[in-house]
Amino acid sequence: MADHSPHAAPVPATPVPLSVEDGSTHTERRVNVRVFIYVIGLHVFAGLAMLLFFAGQHRS
Repeated sequence: MADHSPHAAPVPATPVPLSVEDGSTHTERRVNVRVFIYVIGLHVFAGLAMLLFFAGQHRS
């Protein structure tokens, strides 16, 4: 049976980490670079599509 007496051994406290470096600043920077690349790529794709529509419209 379990010992439920009031004189049971104390449970040691878990140590609290001093500092946690999870790399969030590097992750945030990578996400920002990726978003910038996607936005530029989308604008290039849209420009090419508009150029194709323009060329198709002015075809003789």
